[in-house]
Amino acid sequence: MLGYVKVTVDSEKLQIGSSFEEIYPFWSTLCDEFVKDCVDVEIQSWQEENEVIEELGKISDVSKDEGLIKIQKIPLTDEHCAFFKNHAANKEGRLKWFSMRYYDEDGNGQIEVRDYGFELRFNKVTVAQSEEVIQQFSNPHTEAVFYDDDVE
Repeated sequence: MLGYVKVTVDSEKLQIGSSFEEIYPFWSTLCDEFVKDCVDVEIQSWQEENEVIEELGKISDVSKDEGLIKIQKIPLTDEHCAFFKNHAANKEGRLKWFSMRYYDEDGNGQIEVRDYGFELRFNKVTVAQSEEVIQQFSNPHTEAVFYDDDVE
């Protein structure tokens, strides 16, 4: 049985002025362990996020406009993975990318980071795989739940 795990950060449980590490304690684990089988990432930014778009433009293979959104696709080289892990915070200490979708070599979307990292989704996981995700991504201000694809 395949399904997905949805991880949600509850912003109401965060202290005012929380640091990036406090908000996203799972970020290093996500970057080091969970995206290692992915070959590229597609990032969606709002068109007015000029600094983010310009920064990603230096490393993206594909860049296209879709209405209010700029979509950039970046290969996950070791250098790019280190960039995403170590330079993810904006000036306010939040994730600087609105939406990220990690793809495997077959082009399947494996992991989605939505709403500036306040929601993550691990797609096409077994119950056993979901247990590891839930264990790694659960903390006092997150909820991680497995959903069976057959239920929806």
